[in-house]
Amino acid sequence: MINSRLKDANILIVDDQQANIDVLTGLLEFKEYTHLKTTTDSRLVVSLFKDFKPDLILLDLMMPHIDGFLILEQLKEFIPAETYLPILVLTADVTPDAKQIALSGGASDFLSKPFDLIEVELRIKNLLKTRYLHQQLENQNLILEEKVKERTKELEKTNKDLILAIEKTEQSDQLKSEFLRQMSHEMRSPTNAVLSFTNLLREEMLQKITPDLLEYFNGIDSAGQKLIRTVDLILNVSEMQISTNKPFFGEFDLLKEIIGKIMNEEKKIIENKGLKFNFISALPEAMIVGDQYSIYQIFVNLLGNAIKYTKKGDISISISKDEQGINVTIEDTGIGISVEFMELMYNPISLGEMGDSRRNEGDNLGLALVKKYCDLNGIGLALVKRYCDLNGITFTVESKEVVGTKFTLVFTRTK
Repeated sequence: MINSRLKDANILIVDDQQANIDVLTGLLEFKEYTHLKTTTDSRLVVSLFKDFKPDLILLDLMMPHIDGFLILEQLKEFIPAETYLPILVLTADVTPDAKQIALSGGASDFLSKPFDLIEVELRIKNLLKTRYLHQQLENQNLILEEKVKERTKELEKTNKDLILAIEKTEQSDQLKSEFLRQMSHEMRSPTNAVLSFTNLLREEMLQKITPDLLEYFNGIDSAGQKLIRTVDLILNVSEMQISTNKPFFGEFDLLKEIIGKIMNEEKKIIENKGLKFNFISALPEAMIVGDQYSIYQIFVNLLGNAIKYTKKGDISISISKDEQGINVTIEDTGIGISVEFMELMYNPISLGEMGDSRRNEGDNLGLALVKKYCDLNGIGLALVKRYCDLNGITFTVESKEVVGTKFTLVFTRTK
């Protein structure tokens, strides 16, 4: 296909000797090049260039009126810096000085007179092929922009489909878990493909990428990473429910590797809400044995919900050690969890199933408590409880409405 496109290229031949033009046109017509324009008058080159818009120029250097060197200078004004337009110089002067001047003026290659027709055809073909590939590269900005928009729409649609599917399958734990697992894998593959494809195109376009296009790249990369994190959380829940999660147990410092990192991550959010954060620990380190990823998720959920449902007051984390192991408490002064929900909170249920068990339909606090219960229970406390069981962690909850909630974790596998 590329060879057939090369045959359609516009070729402008400039030489003051008609005999040379006849030789070149005869060769090109024999090779089935169909769009040729010629002139023996160098004064007409600029106007021909504007009208004909050549893909390749065959240019003689030694001509009356205007020589090839001056024509090269004139054409610079009409050839954008990022555009590759090959100019093949025809000359009997093959001295180093002539070549250097021509190359610095914009020439791409040389043909020595008298012509070797095989060499002429090969050089023309190579230059046109290079021109074609450069044009394809220049068009990538538009192509890439359309692909970014297309992939972004696909991500949005897939995300909406996932949310809808989750809502429809909430009634059956086993069915929901299997469905979420399948959907999560289905989401991960195209999302990773989109991100890889975007990064590949970005690398290919690195030298010609525009600021707007770079913003598109960053936007789709950020959206894709957020979607991947959402998929990971959903997949964790489904894997825990159908026992396909495979933990990796090792020794690490709970203070440094988990708690310290999470506090740094959430510090700004706590400050922005105007809350007071207390951290109490007399331990220089807290070495435990467990699955680091799942333990990290425990703290992400507990501290995240404490921040979310505490409008004013304190959030505290305290660490101590006794004969049972390392004790960690996370305490807040938030809305708390009502008594009627405490017994059920480790079993994920839908908001619709709460029915009349809410204490007051018109009570905003009651609704907030229901919402907290459902949020924690649906994807928080249920996951926390399973991860605690996985790591041999004793997990207890103390809570009073309006007063606040205290979560206690006892790590028995210590070093």
